[in-house]
Amino acid sequence: MKEEGKTKVSERRRIITKLVNQQGYASIEQLAEVHEVSAQTIRRDILALSKDNLVTRHHGGAGTASSVLNTSYKVRQISKLNEKRELARTAAAMIRSSQSMFISGGSTMEIVAQEISRLSTICVITNNIHAAFHLYSKKEIDLLMPCGRVRHHNGGIVGAAAIDFIGNFQADYMLMGIGAISPDGLLLDYDYDEAMLMKRMMENAREVILVTDGSKFEQNAIAQVGNLSDVSCLVTDRQPSVKVCQLMAEHNVSLVIPHKLN
Repeated sequence: MKEEGKTKVSERRRIITKLVNQQGYASIEQLAEVHEVSAQTIRRDILALSKDNLVTRHHGGAGTASSVLNTSYKVRQISKLNEKRELARTAAAMIRSSQSMFISGGSTMEIVAQEISRLSTICVITNNIHAAFHLYSKKEIDLLMPCGRVRHHNGGIVGAAAIDFIGNFQADYMLMGIGAISPDGLLLDYDYDEAMLMKRMMENAREVILVTDGSKFEQNAIAQVGNLSDVSCLVTDRQPSVKVCQLMAEHNVSLVIPHKLN
């Protein structure tokens, strides 16, 4: 396989940037096949483009660098799937029977819901249609969902009525994913309505468990949900930056990295 392929480096990277932003995500394998170069060459291209904020590096590929548009839900469902499953198992193990919880939107929370579905005598309050799909048939689980507008992008229910509904509950836990975590520890999302609903869930939960893979660290999105200091426990697949770890230590935020991912 020729390392320069059909196009020179600058032209290849221009095409990669265009393709990624059109699709929302492109795998290393797809890009290597298109340009007839090795996977290693594409990894170097993605690294260079990410440093210029033209794309965002992901496990196995690249996504859009936009702070307004998130990678498509179908792509996020399969991205870092093994890591997400291990994170979900770890988070679900923190929950006991006879407890209540909010579950936020997002692909990671769908996997968390699959793990939670094995528990009994719990109450789940969620705006996440994908998560609810794994819970509604379980007789031992009391499932509550708000009314509102359904986001076609990810199946999340949002809007003023949904926020008001969440305000009626005080849950033992909130299990949440997040769109991005800034270098200063801000918890960010790509949709304002989703962010405001998650913010209300955080306010009305006694403990907040944030479940996210390391690709969300040091990223940006448009809407602020809260701060890492508002979280009780961070379940992730790698050590955060020194600055983030210092913030967590100052606010007694627990860090849990599953042994299989450590």
